Amino acid sequence: MKRKIALLLAAAMLGMTPCAFAAEEPLEPGETTPYRVEEQAVITDVQTSLHEGDITLVPAITVQTDTYDALTLRLKESTFLADAADGTLRRMTDVASPDALLQEGDTILVTYGATVALSEPAQTDAELVVIHPGEGTTPHLVDAEAVTRDAADGSVSFLTDNGSLIVHTQRDTPVTTLYGDASANANIYVGGRLVVWYDIVLTSYPGQTAPEKAVLLPTDDRSFTIISGGDIAIAEGRVENGVAMVPVRKVAEALGYTVTWNGAEESVQLTRDDGASMTIPLGEDRYSYGDAREGLSLGAASYEVDGVSWVPAEVFNLLGHELQSLTGNVMHLRSVTAE
Repeated sequence: MKRKIALLLAAAMLGMTPCAFAAEEPLEPGETTPYRVEEQAVITDVQTSLHEGDITLVPAITVQTDTYDALTLRLKESTFLADAADGTLRRMTDVASPDALLQEGDTILVTYGATVALSEPAQTDAELVVIHPGEGTTPHLVDAEAVTRDAADGSVSFLTDNGSLIVHTQRDTPVTTLYGDASANANIYVGGRLVVWYDIVLTSYPGQTAPEKAVLLPTDDRSFTIISGGDIAIAEGRVENGVAMVPVRKVAEALGYTVTWNGAEESVQLTRDDGASMTIPLGEDRYSYGDAREGLSLGAASYEVDGVSWVPAEVFNLLGHELQSLTGNVMHLRSVTAE
């Protein structure tokens, strides 16, 4: 209890609202090993090539880190370049002269996947390269692994870094798309990928931070395995347009719901012995829990393909506070009951 009180006081000091993630006991991360690595690096080599005679490309850099004496980072269209000094963020392929920004001897912050080819030197794809670290608020690449929303104050909080960090965004936190279009924190969904700017982290478990700003990144569609009851794989889900979608029947039944199809109304009915219920009309991005009349947008409409109905994973957050945590390519189903 003392630990919980200390967490609430510290959160209040930082202006953060405690959410369903701040449990009395630490949340177990979905995976024991990280799916992404962030560390400081020094550039030891820059590979360049000419494109159409006058454009210099940088397809890869080699760096030295605390983990690797030599690690070659491939720079691709999926690699983003952030400048901590001026707060800008671009695709690496949109940078006019990357060779002028990435030079031997420069200290940078790099983010890359945990899967590294153990060649000589080791190689992997860079996900985010941060130049001028320490000259401004630090940008970090994160995934929204689980999301909670507070309709009263408009705040949205999400788990990231294998469940070890909660990122709190307020209604007025600046949120944009990659190309600067205004967005909102309400557009942060499970499965989304963002760059968020923060330096201060509350030393709780999970840690907590409130970013200065956030940028929603375009994401490639991908699949993930849904795990229930320890290590039992029950289905495959997919991230589509930055929203994690799951087959409603398999997930609902694994969480104790009865699933009924209403063909006349083209809707799916979920019920549970404790009275929790939800009717999901197909083709609509509108989800209501219990007696709520106004539906909540969760970023994607439900749909049916080959007899399987698909819904955003966040649907189950509305039902008895079932928390779906997507870490890397694995989604863990678990129940977190709010007090």
